Amino acid sequence: MDESKETDQSYPNYTWPEGDAQRNCPKCGIPLQLNEQRPQYYGKPWWCGPCKWQFSEEDFS
Repeated sequence: MDESKETDQSYPNYTWPEGDAQRNCPKCGIPLQLNEQRPQYYGKPWWCGPCKWQFSEEDFS
């Protein structure tokens, strides 16, 4: 059985930025961590440790 999230429409398919992309947290202003894009990771690409919040590219548009 294929467990790829691309075939399962219950998981969002977030747009992943280039590996050298940088963003600041819209809540606290510190640099965000860009999570590694892996098939078993279903969260958003950007993470703010102090705020404990995830962000997607769509959140910045």
